[in-house]
Amino acid sequence: MMSNTNSSITPSKTVDTKSLPLLLENLKKVFGQNIKGPVSQREREYKTTLKPGFMFDVAKFLNLRGVKKLAAIQAWESEKNIDVAYHFISQIGKENLDSKITIISFLPKNKREIGSIKKLYPNALQFEKDIALEFNVAFKD
Repeated sequence: MMSNTNSSITPSKTVDTKSLPLLLENLKKVFGQNIKGPVSQREREYKTTLKPGFMFDVAKFLNLRGVKKLAAIQAWESEKNIDVAYHFISQIGKENLDSKITIISFLPKNKREIGSIKKLYPNALQFEKDIALEFNVAFKD
């Protein structure tokens, strides 16, 4: 019988900026008040929330610092908002292993608009088109 070596995955926790990898520590410093929630982490997975008007700026910040992979953009409807999650992959931390960075923006249902990141991540175009059709979200250049 094969044992499961991933059975002790670290639970999600909020971390102070001093214990974050440098890339995320600097992200929190630069966008401070626009990062709405704390940065939480699991094993090689980081997540935070962001005010919608700053998504392009955050994507540019990440891109200029070597985050070149956009894995997906997802959207779903919650009670008050359209939630849009951007999933980036980057080699960060001491081990330099692939880590997922998720940035979530909450768009009010009466203002379904967010900055497009297709100029920075060309594969974003298809994700943005699909979300625009399904959720009537405008991705502005």
